[in-house]
Amino acid sequence: MRGHITKRSKDSYSVVLELDKDPVTGKRKQQWITVIGTKKNAEKKLSELLSQIDTGSFIKPGKTTVREYLIRWLDDYAKVNLSPRSFERYSGIIIKHLIPDFGRLTLTQLKPEHIQRHYTTKLREGLSARTVRYYHAIIHSSLQTAVKWGLVARNVADAVEPPRIQRTEMQIWNEEEINIFLENSKDSPYYALFYTVLFTGMRRSELLALR
Repeated sequence: MRGHITKRSKDSYSVVLELDKDPVTGKRKQQWITVIGTKKNAEKKLSELLSQIDTGSFIKPGKTTVREYLIRWLDDYAKVNLSPRSFERYSGIIIKHLIPDFGRLTLTQLKPEHIQRHYTTKLREGLSARTVRYYHAIIHSSLQTAVKWGLVARNVADAVEPPRIQRTEMQIWNEEEINIFLENSKDSPYYALFYTVLFTGMRRSELLALR
């Protein structure tokens, strides 16, 4: 028998996996995983885990570090589901910023406070709130996959507040200021360009394409 299910309480079961024997002691190893819900939920989880064992993608819950998991997530999920450019950005952020901060922790040790402290540190180092929110999107997405894979019971990033983006009010010229600017730039070789952008609202790329 490669695995079986045992009832723990009214609304929880344990999925017990029979793993390979220990090469030193020769004893067979077991992995117990708790599933909250019905017996049908537990049977589905057992089927998923046995499939992971067959394909070599099974990771023991509890002992996997954040670093090990994120590297695996990049290879098995992000590389397949993201565009090459997005994958490159995700990889850079994970390797340069996330792993150095809490990669040594196991997935089960990772708490909301670790992630919140990471955001605070990055803001103090000068990163914008928009950039830190992008980090949050990566962390949340990766941990959500960990939940689906049965490595953690919940996504701790759900309990973290990413920084708010402060909206700055746009400052625009009035009619007098526009006239002053045009008067002072009338001898510039770019006068026609200035005039066009002020009175059409064209984007920079559109302006630079004009002939």
